[in-house]
Amino acid sequence: MEVTNENSEETPLLTHGDLAIAAYAISQCFNAYLESYEAEEYVNDMSKEQMESSMNSLQMSFTKFDAIVKTLQIQAENEDNVEATDTSEE
Repeated sequence: MEVTNENSEETPLLTHGDLAIAAYAISQCFNAYLESYEAEEYVNDMSKEQMESSMNSLQMSFTKFDAIVKTLQIQAENEDNVEATDTSEE
């Protein structure tokens, strides 16, 4: 899978922004589930156990997406530093 830092409207590729939006959307979904869970108003007639399982899955997905975003940011910073070093050596 190739990820680019291009504008998402200008490329069919997955962008850093797309990943950040996905992580944010998952966190918002988790927060909505958590609010319902705490009010004991389970979503879509789920049982308490189903809600807990769904929330655990959402939390794990968020963690994975967030880790990918952070890794890509570090990678981009490292590439920028290498390019800056190469330019200054010339």
